[in-house]
Amino acid sequence: MLELFIAFLVLGAIAGFLAGLFGIGGGMIIVPTLVYLLPKIGVPDQLLMPMALGTSFSTIVLTTFSAAQRHHKHGNVSWSIVPYFAPALMIAVFVSGLVVSGLPKHIMTKIFGMMICYSSIKMFLSLRTKKAPTATQTAPTLTKSSLITAGSIIGVLSSFAGIAGGAFIVPFLNGRGIEIKRAIGTSSLCGGLLGLAGTISFIISGWHNPQLPDYALGYVYLPALFGIMIASVFTSKLGANMANVLPVATLKKAFAVMLLCIAINMFLK
Repeated sequence: MLELFIAFLVLGAIAGFLAGLFGIGGGMIIVPTLVYLLPKIGVPDQLLMPMALGTSFSTIVLTTFSAAQRHHKHGNVSWSIVPYFAPALMIAVFVSGLVVSGLPKHIMTKIFGMMICYSSIKMFLSLRTKKAPTATQTAPTLTKSSLITAGSIIGVLSSFAGIAGGAFIVPFLNGRGIEIKRAIGTSSLCGGLLGLAGTISFIISGWHNPQLPDYALGYVYLPALFGIMIASVFTSKLGANMANVLPVATLKKAFAVMLLCIAINMFLK
């Protein structure tokens, strides 16, 4: 058990560092690693993905709310968006989490693989030089219906990957006229609420499962949660500092290739 907890600490350290360095959610690393580690404590095959997703959501809550607090202090949270966008995210991820946790493993792994493929391709494309907008270009208007619709879709997609949805939220808000810093700050707050709803959903859906291992709260494995969070709190700050020193563009390409390999492996499984 001690060796496994050390593995969770290492996982948290890596996920936190990458999150700080690249500005990504740790779920893309946490979920596939937990799928590999959890069988070592006797988690049955059919529970691997629900427990990996539920545990990943639980690690999101503290980190994203902490980031949201810092963004709020700098005035980078668009509070007018939150009352419509956040509830849609939370309801969608809660309901879809109850459904996702009951899907067969081979379906869940393939959907997760598709999400990672998307993230990998998006990471590559983000490195391309962007054209400056022309004076005639205008961003689509944010409306209540568009916020609710987008929040619902992003919540469903996030439930399959155990992520806070920043890869979807930030481009959506930024593409509709929200300045990038405010889009990121708003995404942090909404991502924390999404993670909270996802965690509750996976706890409820696994609450009475007789095959759960010891120290599990529904589909959240508490030793993994604590190990990942303890380490990631420190390394996320280190990653953010190193972003100013390391060749991030080159590292981002390598990381995108690694994500693609993870996705292919999940498909083959």
